[in-house]
Amino acid sequence: MRTYLLSSFPSLSLDAPSPISFGEFMRECSTHLSPSDLEELDAVCASPPSGKSAFAKEWSKLQAVWHAQNQYERRQRLPQETVTSTPAEFDSDQLHDDHQLAWQASNPLAREKALQASLWNWIEIRRRQDPFSLQDLLGYALQLQILEHREIWNETEGLKQFQEHTQSFLAPVLEELRKQELSA
Repeated sequence: MRTYLLSSFPSLSLDAPSPISFGEFMRECSTHLSPSDLEELDAVCASPPSGKSAFAKEWSKLQAVWHAQNQYERRQRLPQETVTSTPAEFDSDQLHDDHQLAWQASNPLAREKALQASLWNWIEIRRRQDPFSLQDLLGYALQLQILEHREIWNETEGLKQFQEHTQSFLAPVLEELRKQELSA
């Protein structure tokens, strides 16, 4: 059944919009997968991820190291903090190198895209190891999540939201200053 299901889904590309929503994907899976496969799918896609399969355990471990590494890198950039320890290392040299390269980007959006691309590549390698398997299906779901997450990264929209949030915060302060200036 997984072979039919996976072959019925459109192919995914990190450079293109998601051709199917994660919700649509899950609805299709709910009608074609066994309860145990659905449970594993839900566990892998949860935050934090869990699950019983080898892929789920590897993904869960990767996510823990991933978040620790990102936290470490972010702390390194704060002048008031001194980082005295390093988190666990990645099992994959390629993922480690991709992660380090991503953190060299000065543009936060470019950095996040590079970080997501390194995760995408890790998943893609595992999907290709065992086509049409549960591992392939779980990887497809995770790649869909990455695509949906990336689709909300829009520089124009981000600037607009930043200006709206800044304005909503500053407007009352500026109004109060204006009132004080008028009464002085």
